[in-house]
Amino acid sequence: MNPWEKGIWYFTIGLTAAVLLKLWFAGLVKIYRLLFLYLAADCISSVAGVFIPFRSAAYGYYYFSAQTVKIVIAAFMLMEIYALALERHPALAQFGRNAVGYILAAAGVVPLIGLLLDHSAAAGTHPYIRTFFSFEQTIDGMMAMFLILISLFMAWFPVRMRRNVIVYIGGFIGWTLSRAALAYVIPHWFNNKQMRVAGNIIQMCVDMVCLLAWLLELKSEGESRTAVVGHLWNRAEAERLTQQLDAINDGLARFRRR
Repeated sequence: MNPWEKGIWYFTIGLTAAVLLKLWFAGLVKIYRLLFLYLAADCISSVAGVFIPFRSAAYGYYYFSAQTVKIVIAAFMLMEIYALALERHPALAQFGRNAVGYILAAAGVVPLIGLLLDHSAAAGTHPYIRTFFSFEQTIDGMMAMFLILISLFMAWFPVRMRRNVIVYIGGFIGWTLSRAALAYVIPHWFNNKQMRVAGNIIQMCVDMVCLLAWLLELKSEGESRTAVVGHLWNRAEAERLTQQLDAINDGLARFRRR
């Protein structure tokens, strides 16, 4: 890392610790357990990474372990986000949560099947490392797709949510999509060192913005305050969409009772 990257990285670690303290002392840990666990895992792994020599065997074990823990927590966070965004429509929330869980579970198996079916000469070169990176990229890609879908849903349907939920979801969308872009866009479209460094700095800056939003906007009173997101430009159409959403939820609820 160059000095700019190191400086931003250290500042991000400090911001992450500040958000964890804010969640703890504001009494929001019990409500947003997964956010707390994810940020705690990210903070601990970042601090550990400072003391482990890069490109060593120990760093490899550290990376695989830390990333696996964060991927698992993030997958559960994604299911929670669907539940929180649709908490006023429980049947629809349950459907969305189940769909995300099943598809992510299936996506996690795809790299293993690819490893078993790959009989090329390259398959014998570090197969477990290749499988892990394939697993990581597959899950990140699926999570990015689901977050884009929930973003479009929130932008279109007039859904009422707690203010803290809006901040939580908005921050996690920015956090995850920036990391997915770094993993996919930069290597495939701008595969050179300068662009990778610039992309890494941009991604860490996005992380800082998300952390600052959580630090400043997640408050105890945010649990009692609500706001409507989506389709605010046309009140008449928003009312029709609300009725449509209620009808979809009622239809799913009737189907589940059969």
